Order: sequence, then C-alpha cells, then structure tokens
Amino acid sequence: MVDLGGNSSGATATRRWLRTSCLFAIGAALLAALAVLRIAATYSQVAHTVDEGAHLACGLQWFGGTYTYDIKHTPLARLSIALLPHLDGLRSFGNSSYWQEGVLDLSTGGHYWRNLTLARLGVLPFFVLAVVMIFVWMKRLHGSASALIAVGIFTLQPMVLANSAIATTDIPLAATFLVAVYAFTRWLTFPNWRSALGLGAATGLAIVTKLSTLVFLPAIAACIWPLYALSRRAGADEGAADHGYFGWRRLVGSMLIVTASIVLVIWAAYRFSHAPIVQFSNAPDRIAARVFGAASSFAGAVRAVTATVQLPAPEFYDGLRELRDTNRAGTPVYMFGHIRQGGFWYFYPVGVALKTPLAVLVLSLIGAASLALTWLRSRRDWERLVPLIGVVAILAVCMPTRMDIGTRHVMPVFAFLSMLAAVGVARLWNWSPGGGAGSVANGSVCVALGPAMTLVLLGWLIGISAKAHPDYLSYFNELAGGEPARMMVSSDLDWGQDLSKLASYLRGQHVHHLSIAYGTLFDSAALGMPESTLLQCGQRASGWVAIGENRARGHPQCYPWTASQPVRAYVGKTLRIYYLPEADAADGP
Repeated sequence: MVDLGGNSSGATATRRWLRTSCLFAIGAALLAALAVLRIAATYSQVAHTVDEGAHLACGLQWFGGTYTYDIKHTPLARLSIALLPHLDGLRSFGNSSYWQEGVLDLSTGGHYWRNLTLARLGVLPFFVLAVVMIFVWMKRLHGSASALIAVGIFTLQPMVLANSAIATTDIPLAATFLVAVYAFTRWLTFPNWRSALGLGAATGLAIVTKLSTLVFLPAIAACIWPLYALSRRAGADEGAADHGYFGWRRLVGSMLIVTASIVLVIWAAYRFSHAPIVQFSNAPDRIAARVFGAASSFAGAVRAVTATVQLPAPEFYDGLRELRDTNRAGTPVYMFGHIRQGGFWYFYPVGVALKTPLAVLVLSLIGAASLALTWLRSRRDWERLVPLIGVVAILAVCMPTRMDIGTRHVMPVFAFLSMLAAVGVARLWNWSPGGGAGSVANGSVCVALGPAMTLVLLGWLIGISAKAHPDYLSYFNELAGGEPARMMVSSDLDWGQDLSKLASYLRGQHVHHLSIAYGTLFDSAALGMPESTLLQCGQRASGWVAIGENRARGHPQCYPWTASQPVRAYVGKTLRIYYLPEADAADGP
C-alpha cells in the first residue's frame, strides 16, 4: 500500500512506538499516583516516628538562618520537610535540644496532625523522583514494559511505602542517589563536559541529602569501572562504536568539573557559609609550632594564614567529624535475641532479606542471575549490571558499620531490587522447561508455566502490600515468623509509630494516667493521651504501663519485671500494655 501522505513504514513504526511508550509512561504515573494515595492515607493513622520531629526542627532552624542541630545529617531533605510548615507560619523556638524542639514544633498551635502532615508532604517529591528515575533508567536498558513493572514493584514494597510516608531522610537519599548513580553511568558512556557537570551536580545533591553517599557512591563506582573497561575492550574487539574514551587529559579535566560542581552544590546547601582554616583544624598551627617553635616568625605566619584564609561550609566538615565519632562509639543493637554494642556485621543483609517481600526477593534473584550470566557470556552491556552492583556494594560497605539502627539506611537497595525483579519478571514470563519435547498438550502446559509462576508471584506481592496497610513500617516477610520482634526492633519494627493507636486504646479503657517506656519524645495532650510519665531505666511503676518492643528487648535490664508480669494487651505491633498493682511494682527495681 502506498502512503499518500508520503510517510514511510519506518515513520509509522516510530509513531506506534511513541504511542506505546506514552501508554507505559501513563501506566507508571497511575501506579505512582495510587502509591501516593496509599501513602497519604497513613498520615492520620501513624504517629510521628522518633526522628521526624528532629528533622523538622533542624529544617526550621536552617530557614531561621543557622544550622547547628545534629549536623551529622546534611540539610537538603530536612529543608524539604520543613518547607511547608515554614510557609504555614511555623518557626523554630530555639530550644537547646533538637529533640525537645521537635516536640514543640509538632505541637505548635494545637495542630499536631496538621504540622506532621505538612512535614511528611515534603518527602513525596523525592518518592516521585525515585519512580521517575526507575522508569527512565529501566526503559533505556530493558524497554518500557520492564520499566512499568519495575515502578509497580517499587511502589508496592512496604519498606518503600513506609519510609515515603514519614518525614525522614531515607527516601530522599534513595531518590537523589539513584540520580547520582545514573549520572555516573552516563558520564562513563558519554565522557564530555555536560555529563561531567551532570554527575557533579547529582552527586552534590545526593551528598547534601545524606552523607551515606560518600561511602555508597565510591563503592559502586569502584565496582562499575572494571566492568566498563572490560565491556569497552570487548566492544572494541568486535568493532562496536565507541562514544568516547578517558585519556589522562580528558579524565583530569572531567574530574575537575565534577569536583567543582560537587563543592558548589554542597556550599550552596549551607548558605555559602565560610570560616577560617583554624576553625576546621588546628593541625597546621600545631605542626608549625612543633617544627619551627611556637615563637618563631614562620609559626606566626602560619597562624596568621589559618586565622585569615576562609574555607567553605564549616558545618559540612563538622558533620563529617560528628558522624565519624558516632560510628566509632557504636550503638547497642538487638538482633535474634542478643544485644551487642556496635551491632552485627550481617545486620543489613539480614534486614533486607526480612523486610523485602519474598516475591520480590525471588524475582530479583532470577533477574540478577540472568544478567550476570548474560554478561559473563558476552562481556558487554555493563550498564545492565549496575542495579546488581548497587545491591552488593551497598550491603558490603555497610557490614563494618557500628550504627545498625535500621534497614532504612540502605534504602537505595530496595530501588535496585525493584529493577532486578522487573528483569526477573521478563525472564520468568518467557521461561518454559523441557525445551519443546513431548506432546503438543504437554508443550502448551510448559509454555504456560512461566507466565503462571510470574502471575502468582506478582499477585502475592500485591496481596501482602495491601495486607500491610497502614502498618507498612512494621512489615516483615514470612521468614520472620509470627513474632518478628525476636528478629529485629529499632526503626525496623518499633519507631514510635503506634502512639495514636495507644491513645485510642487508653480512651477506651478510661485510663487517666500512664507510665510509658518508649523510644520517642511526645506531647501527650497533642496526641489525645492521658497524663503520661516517661519511665527511666530501673524506675518503679504501678498502674497502667506501656512499653515499646524496642525498649523491652533492647534494654531488658531496665525492666526485669516484664519477664514475670502478664501482658494485658498489645497495641499495634509495637506496644505492650501492663497493669501493675502497687505490691508488684514495689518488688521490681
């Protein structure tokens, strides 16, 4: 047939492809919108978690012109969290403790739920950014269908929904980190000043979202670079087109652009603050005094320079030192019935294994195995291995850390798992055993086996995601058994989210006073709770007592009577309720 309009069959195919791509993009947008509705539906049911008030307080302080609260966290995510409350008229009280400041901020004006909701809305743009990055990345590597599936898997994971619904820094890190890793792959593929500028800006944004980037990104880059080199060599042997190469001059020039961009972004996040060298470190003064004598003219010249010459963003360097010191000190961590100062080397791999739906784990293992085998056969398509590298590298560098306080700290892993699982869906859907031998009827059954297994796994994921609502934060998969608190607590199970449920329970029981051992500060009146007394370690209590699983299991020496007293009720999945008569209370410490 002749196209009277002069369009070739190639143009028709292009238009068809564009229409199909648009349909998949619309599908991804609808999945993201559905997830946003599910996230927003939890706002009025889940009380503030331990860190939310603190992040809000730090963001409000930044808007007030300073940034001295908890500087081991960089400010970008906190600015987004505090933006809507700030525009709504909320201002910092200037409390010396950012924990107390957070309670005051959330309770201001008697609008606890309004203030908390406005803060939580600041995380949604990062969730959307993560969805967009997963779709764009997967579409380029595997096509629109796989991109849509990856978005669907990502938006169904309880871990993702939980952390997208609270005002913390973990989903913001996942989003900006995805952008940084993607920018790194584009820089390797197209090594020019534009890609270098993009990499620097993306990396800077990820760093000012969370300092974990300084560990995660180099680890991933160190693993990607050899694969890139091997793939490029294999492509050269086969005569494939090369988009560019890194000679020494190009590499140095490119790295200068990347570094300058990173520094500029970080400096901007700290309002272009600056301070003399001596405020960063007194090492130059000490070295000069030791070598030349404290009274020497040279030592005096060094002191003059260090007191005069300014360096950018002193808060950033102070935050690095604070984070280093915190990690060295370590934290007591509960896991599998044991408590260990500084945590467990296997904390994060086990956390990911327990907090990821089994359907996603199975599909991601299939996808990872498929990609690895394909690369080993061809030594090409190194970019397709990046999600697998991301999972392995992040978990590997987190093993030595001494701050095992929640699987949420490796949130980018859940994005990479979603991408791998989408590949697994494609491989499993097209899989059939037997290789075509046997009767036609048996062959039909074999051909249908792959799609059937795929649909079962995806249906399983949809079911557990729906069942987890709205308690996404305390979700554990079937490997954890019926009592996940035996496995892990902290922010993986008990992060303060059940206080609103506790308030409803106490009203139903007509309780007028409560003693509570919990991991977060709160305003009992703002939550509609009766007068409450925070139980300190070893403090005697009587009457109605509530204890969070995190406190009960992580600090058993503080509440030894819990071993002999019956639990009157469980509120949500994190709170034990006791009623202690005076005589029983007197027996405990």
